[in-house]
Amino acid sequence: MESKFTKDQFLDSKQFEQEERYILEVLLEANKTYTMKEVKELLKKEKKRKVR
Repeated sequence: MESKFTKDQFLDSKQFEQEERYILEVLLEANKTYTMKEVKELLKKEKKRKVR
């Protein structure tokens, strides 16, 4: 079973660049936990999204 982390833990993580932490600030919900795999997938989808 994968470990789950809170939004704040991901935002404090040095594993992500500052730009990615800004994106996570918006995407992740405060009272929810996420796996590393889920968060990386969210970032990947967001980076592929076209800006209008």
